[in-house]
Amino acid sequence: MPDHSTDATADGESGASLWVWSLLGVFAACVPCALLVVEKFGSALSPVPLTLTILAALAGYVLAVRAVVKEKFTQPSTLTRILVWIAAAGLFLGSVATLFAFRPPPPPLPRISGVRDVAVVGFAGYNGHQDKRVLDDVAADFAHAMAGRIPAATAVRNYASEVSLPLADLKGPHRNRLERETAKFADETNAEFAVGGLVSTDPAGQSNLLPAIFVRADQVPDAPELAGWFLGAPLLITSGWESAQSRAQLNDNLTRLINPLAKFVDALDTWRTGSPAKAGEVFKGLLDTKQQDDTGGFVPPDLVRLFHGHAAEAEASGETGTKRQKLLEVARADYRAINKTSPTGRRAALSLQLNTYLLALGPKHDCMPGTVRPGDLAQVAQNLRALSGDPRFTELGRLKATVNLAQVESCRISAHLVRDDGRVERAVAAVTEASNITGSAELRAIAESIAAVRAAEKGDLVAATRHIQAAIEHGRDPFQRALWQGLRAGWSLRRCELRTGRTAQQDALTQLRAAQQAGRVSTQFLDEYKQVFKEERRQAEKHCGTAAKETAR
Repeated sequence: MPDHSTDATADGESGASLWVWSLLGVFAACVPCALLVVEKFGSALSPVPLTLTILAALAGYVLAVRAVVKEKFTQPSTLTRILVWIAAAGLFLGSVATLFAFRPPPPPLPRISGVRDVAVVGFAGYNGHQDKRVLDDVAADFAHAMAGRIPAATAVRNYASEVSLPLADLKGPHRNRLERETAKFADETNAEFAVGGLVSTDPAGQSNLLPAIFVRADQVPDAPELAGWFLGAPLLITSGWESAQSRAQLNDNLTRLINPLAKFVDALDTWRTGSPAKAGEVFKGLLDTKQQDDTGGFVPPDLVRLFHGHAAEAEASGETGTKRQKLLEVARADYRAINKTSPTGRRAALSLQLNTYLLALGPKHDCMPGTVRPGDLAQVAQNLRALSGDPRFTELGRLKATVNLAQVESCRISAHLVRDDGRVERAVAAVTEASNITGSAELRAIAESIAAVRAAEKGDLVAATRHIQAAIEHGRDPFQRALWQGLRAGWSLRRCELRTGRTAQQDALTQLRAAQQAGRVSTQFLDEYKQVFKEERRQAEKHCGTAAKETAR
């Protein structure tokens, strides 16, 4: 008689295998489905509870696989056991991958619709002894008080309970993660500024609140290295956070800081719209000795000095002769008054190097042989090289140091102080190839303009025109764009492209008039540029001849 025992055993194992894989597949699919339903109809899970849920599901899944293998495979071979576990692991990993692939994105944060928007991002405990709910209450009280006292054109919103930035990094040596996340938050919410801080409590129960302010890069387009977080002066809370008296004391202290903060925000908005001289007056008022006691917290004196110095330099860029030198000296005094150990110390050190470079160019403001100070330029190059590689500096700060290094080295080459060994090209490449972060577009524009000047000095006017056009497309400052359009016009005229040259000159004058209306450029400066353009056209027509004139028509 035929033996059917083997066929029966095979059919039984086949049915068991089908049953096993169906059961494990359903079990694995339940994990992502359940979590997706929770996030769809509930709220998005934060990383910690999501991880714990997945680990718990994994533990249950392992126990289920073990039970199924033991029950359905009486005496499984080693190979069978390994294959079952590999297949089960593949099912589980596939389910987890499905979960992350189909997770709904977090809801967008509400945008602020004001002209000068301030976001309160909350206060973080530095040593873990603070109740997060109490800190959120303090942030809400501060945002409410600020909304009632700041100018109507400024919108204030409290995001303390909606966003969790790594504010603890404010006290650490590396802030890149905090800077990137805050810049992303500011772009999403349209906030020009963010305010927050750190809280620490000692064993005796006294607490210190260290306020901080974040300035978005587009608020200082001609000095993006000034963007980022700035630490203020600490506020002392003598008794615990739970004390109603201490809370009232803290709210009073924070409310007292609103007035200088509002003035600071107003000054930056004035500067951004092209009036550095008016902004400088506001900064100067904040530095007045009569207001020193009230100028702390979010805008300490060193922060104001840094921005006052940059406003003076921005004003100097549109001046000539003695007035330009005087404004540069005012900025230099501001930078040198900031202690190296100050939270703004590195930014001040970078600003001081650029200031030294500008002064080293002399009254003529060029890099011709015999017109610059060689010793100052060599020292500036050395200091900028150190700052560009300082890991404790912000990403934008290092990029700006690299751009300034390219400027200085290009000037030293033009003045025949060092040989051209590719140092400028290497610095420019480091900037143009850097990761795209908020504020880097302006630095890339400057780098392109430096590459353009170097190409022109080497006689490659085609490459020079290409680089300067890229700089114009990425630059926002009207005065800077005017200078670059002027270079483009001059190179076009040298190539006998008179029509292109005249158009570029008209574009440059349009930008200069806009800068003049904003107080950036004096009438004398504008008139001098008109005369230079007229002479360039005359020389081009003389050099290029009648054919070029006819082409220009």
